[in-house]
Amino acid sequence: MAVTSRTASAHRNALYETLLHTPGLSVAAASLDELLTWGAANSLWVFPMATSCCGIELMAAAASRVDLDRMGTIVRATPRQADVMVVAGTITVKMAPRVKKLWEQMPEPKWCIAMGSCAISGDFYRDLYSVVPGIDTFLPVDVYVPGCPPNPEALMNGLLALQDKIRSVRDGTWTPPGPRSETEKMNRPRIGRLTDAHRDPNTSAEQVQAALELGRERDPALWTGARRLPVIQVEPSPRDGNNPGGAALSEELRALLRERFGVHEFPADAPPLVPVEEHVALASTLKAAGYDLLVFIVATHWPAASGSEEVDSYEVACAVRTTGKGSDLFTWRVRVACSQSVPTLTAVFAGADWQEREQYDLLGVVFEGHPDLRRILLPGDWSGHPLRRDYPSNAEHAPWR
Repeated sequence: MAVTSRTASAHRNALYETLLHTPGLSVAAASLDELLTWGAANSLWVFPMATSCCGIELMAAAASRVDLDRMGTIVRATPRQADVMVVAGTITVKMAPRVKKLWEQMPEPKWCIAMGSCAISGDFYRDLYSVVPGIDTFLPVDVYVPGCPPNPEALMNGLLALQDKIRSVRDGTWTPPGPRSETEKMNRPRIGRLTDAHRDPNTSAEQVQAALELGRERDPALWTGARRLPVIQVEPSPRDGNNPGGAALSEELRALLRERFGVHEFPADAPPLVPVEEHVALASTLKAAGYDLLVFIVATHWPAASGSEEVDSYEVACAVRTTGKGSDLFTWRVRVACSQSVPTLTAVFAGADWQEREQYDLLGVVFEGHPDLRRILLPGDWSGHPLRRDYPSNAEHAPWR
């Protein structure tokens, strides 16, 4: 059987005629551009940018029930071998420059699908300081797949729409991005979308520059080994890990706190409040007594009541635990004014390093003596501390929101 296209029907030569009349041989003839269009539309290689619940639906779309591979769509783990970025989930301000950098590494031609309400508009989180209100503020979106989350069939429908767009673009017909439906009626983000006429043309250049600067190392000492945490030698624990005497030990701790650290109140609904100057000494004593696992260090900001003479304060809670059978947990608190610092526990528990940095990053608690007190979750140029009770939730952070 011979299959020919209309554009190739006038083509004749000896070899072609021989192929046409060969028994059992099928021949298809088409222009090179038609073959390239067919190949581009039916071999979409996806780079998955899945950050939250929409990512689970993206995984399901690649599984056996939907099986995106049947339409030539496979998921690649590298941007350099992909031509479609599927952003499935919430993109934060910290993540945005990384997504932008990965997008810049993808070869042309490339396409972008915004999967789910968070990728399209930020959805529930669009007014939070840490979330980008729609990826079309820094990425050119070709197809919007609405839903919270959209199911795998919705993503396949989006890929089919992208295939139609690729065909139309190769035919010389421009196809605008898909409609944003109801989200178009929402308040416009401070950072204009790429399709907005009022968008500052310098914003795109600033976003690209911010993405490229991620390669610069902010702290070379972390990688060269120049910085080392102090190592404290602690006497071996006299406590047998198989001793289940948790209640008796609790009484021992109460006596220790009264006699050694001046603590006389033991609230039923809160850990005991320890003087801040005894903070490190208590941690060292507890570790020597067998509480050698640091569980957490968390802080709370307490703003002063309006019209009172009080000042803003921080309350830092620490928990340590014994290991082995009959494990016991002990928690204590220290409270300081926001203008004061809390002594670091890094000399007692090495694990306090990152936990104290997190409380400094999010609340602004200063831990005196910490070997490397800098941000750990937010970008280094972030202004303020977002878990303080006086931090505005809808704060700006250019050039991403």
